Amino acid sequence: MTETQHENKTGQAQGDLPLHGERVYLRRPVMSDATRVFYWERDDDVWRYDPHRPYSRTMPEFLPTFERNYVRGNGRQFWFIIEDEKHIPIGTITYFNIDHRIGQVEVGLGLGEKSRWGQGYGSEAIRTLVKHLFTFSGIMRVYAETALANHQARRAFAKAHFVEVGQIYDPRSTGQPWILLEIWKSTAQAEYNKNFNPLKWGGKEQDHSR
Repeated sequence: MTETQHENKTGQAQGDLPLHGERVYLRRPVMSDATRVFYWERDDDVWRYDPHRPYSRTMPEFLPTFERNYVRGNGRQFWFIIEDEKHIPIGTITYFNIDHRIGQVEVGLGLGEKSRWGQGYGSEAIRTLVKHLFTFSGIMRVYAETALANHQARRAFAKAHFVEVGQIYDPRSTGQPWILLEIWKSTAQAEYNKNFNPLKWGGKEQDHSR
């Protein structure tokens, strides 16, 4: 069973969305988001550290890809649109490579609106998604990979209490060093909510494996 089926079966995707932090909201993409995401993907500053970005030359070329991957989902990667406190879309965040056998999942962040860089929206979006992922049955570790030179991303993950484990082989094959970052459920419980409520963190976990 795919993670899409897990979410549809439990009602997690429909019932608990959008996710929200203090300022940000995370919601599923819809077709009206395509124009913004198209221009974010074409921004060289946004994709500076990833030369293998999901680039489309024209909007007609991009729309089927956006609908298939972002809106409908491919059963392997799951996207959210990040909105600010005024519900203005400012970027995307995703989770993928979910492995229920060893209890881990990878996340990725793309803050497309450069005017919002350096204001804490990225780290808050990460925290919001991580809290959601740790309600999945058996998930104990969330990890991310980013370029060593991508100091903005590294700061965002650090503010979300991810720890840099060490350098890894560049998954994008650019020859540049990358960093592996991770956070464990116990750390998130301690750091994200000092007044810990176990029901919000899987004290009675929502079963995404049935």
